[in-house]
Amino acid sequence: MNVTAQNHDDVSALLTVTIDRADYKDNVEKQLHNFAKNAQVPGFRKGKVPMSMVKRQYEAGIAFEEINKQVSEALNKYVNENNLKLVGQPIPQPVDDFDHNKEQLSVSFEVGYEPNITIDLAKYSAPYYKVEASDKEINQSVENMQKRFAEQVPQDKIGKDSHVALQVSQIVEEGAEGEHNHPPKNVTINADNKEAFQLVKSLKMDESIKVSKADLQSNEELAKELGFNKADVDHLHHDELEVTVKDFYGLNNHELNQELFDKVYGEGTISSEEELKNKVKTELDEYFQQNADIFFVNKVLEQITEKEEVQLPETFLKKWLMFNNENIRTEEQAAEVLEAEKATIKHQIIEGKLMNDNEIKLDYADVLAQAEQLVRNQLAIYGIHHLPDEEVQKYAVEMLKDQNQIQQISSEVAMAKLKDVILEKATKKETKISHDEFLEEIKK
Repeated sequence: MNVTAQNHDDVSALLTVTIDRADYKDNVEKQLHNFAKNAQVPGFRKGKVPMSMVKRQYEAGIAFEEINKQVSEALNKYVNENNLKLVGQPIPQPVDDFDHNKEQLSVSFEVGYEPNITIDLAKYSAPYYKVEASDKEINQSVENMQKRFAEQVPQDKIGKDSHVALQVSQIVEEGAEGEHNHPPKNVTINADNKEAFQLVKSLKMDESIKVSKADLQSNEELAKELGFNKADVDHLHHDELEVTVKDFYGLNNHELNQELFDKVYGEGTISSEEELKNKVKTELDEYFQQNADIFFVNKVLEQITEKEEVQLPETFLKKWLMFNNENIRTEEQAAEVLEAEKATIKHQIIEGKLMNDNEIKLDYADVLAQAEQLVRNQLAIYGIHHLPDEEVQKYAVEMLKDQNQIQQISSEVAMAKLKDVILEKATKKETKISHDEFLEEIKK
């Protein structure tokens, strides 16, 4: 077996795999004999079917599968040994005179691959912001902790500081389908939810007000505050809804005391208000800095994508688009699609080149660690900061049973490793900045 390459240009070629009958003959004969031993054909005892009959019926199909297998293996081996980074997939060329009894067969494939470029990260520079949390942001974060563990205080009527629990039910017309098919929504609002709060602020406990489907369609904010997105509203089965006040109460923020410190961070971790604020500042600074690092990396990648010459195998990609998408039938259509995707393909090639040149590799431990961090982040939203490591890992392993999650998390890990490389090697123009100032930079 032999593989030869006829280069069209620096990024595309015709690869031809030549296979001798001797390469596959023995495997085909072996499979035919195994088939004959187990074949059950009317008029013959098991294992006694004449080999001539078996060959006549099955040899061509078995030979085709074996040839296809060996050709694919040879092609993959050639690509790997020559370190070709393919763009798209090889396109097989038609074989007009396929005959498995020939002494030699040739199968050709059009391929496109990434250009051989060198990217010197040190020559790229961007602003690198050291972002610090302000006292206002620290105090707001502490206040949010107090609100999270606040005490509910009964009230006589709904006031501007009230939290109002609502039940939103569809009103079923007489003779229509049963109400049990449309379970009510339960939402809690406050004065920040202006549209819904205005709707119910004059109601008493267990009093209701009706809202029409048309009202929700014309007021998306009200719909959202009552728990409906646009699609939910459009698919409502009935024309009226009933909004009922089920409860209302004020909140007394939790005192800044040891009980609160223990609830948030675990027993004995924090022992004073000063320690709490220092801890919060550290967490906010780390979070803000992660965003600043990503901002820097994205700026560097933008520059690389803009300035580096990346030759794409355009002729091949047009053929590949037509081969893989039945809706793309002409070269003109393929050219339009390619033009729209060029920037994305170039960006992917650059990222892949940087990962390859800097030997960025993934293993399961990396992916598991990222999944565990995602679990911790999700738990932190609900104020849970001290779940045992073995429990966190259990949730992470469960998360990784989903192939989509594995792909998403693997991509995040790869980009995180690339981010670290760019942070290390690209040139930083370092500036200290407040978080508000950083947000303004992002808007620009």
